[in-house]
Amino acid sequence: SHLQGCVQCVLTTPLVCCDLHNPTVFSLVDALSPVTIKNTACSHLSKYTMDERELALCDTLEDWREAKAVAKLGSACIMDFGAGFILPSPMIDHIIDSAHHLKLQTINDLRKETHWLGVGLYGTEVLAIVHQIIPQPSDMPALIRMPIPACSALQPHPQVQSPAVVASTFTSEVRKSRCSACGLSGHN
Repeated sequence: SHLQGCVQCVLTTPLVCCDLHNPTVFSLVDALSPVTIKNTACSHLSKYTMDERELALCDTLEDWREAKAVAKLGSACIMDFGAGFILPSPMIDHIIDSAHHLKLQTINDLRKETHWLGVGLYGTEVLAIVHQIIPQPSDMPALIRMPIPACSALQPHPQVQSPAVVASTFTSEVRKSRCSACGLSGHN
C-alpha cells in the first residue's frame, strides 16, 4: 500500500546527505582514496621497414605462442578462441619493434616496453627467442665491444693541428656578432 514501493524496495532517506552539510563525516573517504601507480612509459620507436630478421622473429613468436596455448588449453580451445590470450598480436608487434631498436636486453626492459602481464611466466622464454634471432648489444661478442688499441700508424701528423685547436679558432670566428645594418662587428 506504499506509493513508492513495498517495504523491501522503498527508498529510504540517508542519515547523512552530503559533504557540504556534514564535512567531517566524509573526511575518512579522502584518506582512503586509492593510490594509483603509474607504469613507466614505453619507448616511442621510429618507423622502419621489416627485414628478414624481424619477419623470422614474428613467425617464431607466433609459433611459440600457439605451442604454449595448445599446451595450456588444448587444440580445441585454440581453434575456437585463438592463441592471443598467451601473447596478443599487438604485443608481438611491439616486441619486434623494440627488438629492432635494441631495447630488449633484460626482463625489466621487456616489462617496461610491453607492460605484458605474462612477463613473469614467459618472459625468459620470449627474451631468449628475441636474443637468438636479433642479438642485442649485451649479447655481442666481447671482441666487438672492445675498444681498438691505439697504434703508431693512427697517430696524427705533428704538423697537423689538434682538433681542439681547430675547433677553438673556428668557434671564436663564429661567435663574433655583426651589425644587421652595416655588417661590421663590435658596435651592436
